[in-house]
Amino acid sequence: MTGEFVGLIPEELIDPKRERDFLLWLLRLPLDVQTKKYILIDWTKLVGVALTEDMVKFISGGHPEITRG
Repeated sequence: MTGEFVGLIPEELIDPKRERDFLLWLLRLPLDVQTKKYILIDWTKLVGVALTEDMVKFISGGHPEITRG
């Protein structure tokens, strides 16, 4: 199952081995952190890896708590 943001993810980043590249790409997007988290969730489901707090910390500048709520 995938979400509404899958179409935004570049095809070359749809690979669990490209996690770091994906996170760097996501970090640079001019979007709010909450939207980035939803894109991250879609990516993890798409490539079959577990969503980790470290991933959320990375995309939120070390503040995963701002993505809750």
